[in-house]
Amino acid sequence: MTDASDIDKAEYDSLRAESLFHQTNASAIFGLNLVGMGVGITASSKIDAALLVLAVISCVLWLRYCDHLMAVFRIAAYLNRHLRPRLVAGLGEPVLDWENFLRSAGSDDRTRMPRLPSADSRIGFIVASLGFMLPPPLLCATFLTQRWSSEQGTAWTPLVLATSLAVLMWMYSMGRGYQVMRWIRATDRWISGSP
Repeated sequence: MTDASDIDKAEYDSLRAESLFHQTNASAIFGLNLVGMGVGITASSKIDAALLVLAVISCVLWLRYCDHLMAVFRIAAYLNRHLRPRLVAGLGEPVLDWENFLRSAGSDDRTRMPRLPSADSRIGFIVASLGFMLPPPLLCATFLTQRWSSEQGTAWTPLVLATSLAVLMWMYSMGRGYQVMRWIRATDRWISGSP
């Protein structure tokens, strides 16, 4: 290997480790959200605003999940669009061809593996978004339903204000999730080299 290819190899190793870090953290955040839901719902019988806090925490975790997922796609884009071509040019042979292999899999050529059920990267993202974003409005509605009949007069104001803040956080998180999904789709197309 030449000095430049040694540097490229070290860069690849570093980016691979970073990608694995982001994938692991995204999975851990998803698991934390699920466990947090169970703990929070159980605690809601003893802690008055646990459901609202849980709704906000779920939104914050969703935003962190999106950050990690975007980092994975940025790394994949860099590896496939910049580092891989540089290595192929320097070595004169195909290397780091996994992404191209997955993206070119089709049933029309007998030498290729069968077509994947879906190459759409957004499917996992959409399923994860349901795990993060479906509970907050349900938690807010449950909180309001539980507390509405027990509160009197002016006590409704903080109740509605706190719920409104949680709903605003949810709306922001939903908008951010939509932006991230569009970005993932565009990045996926860019990695594939299609318009």
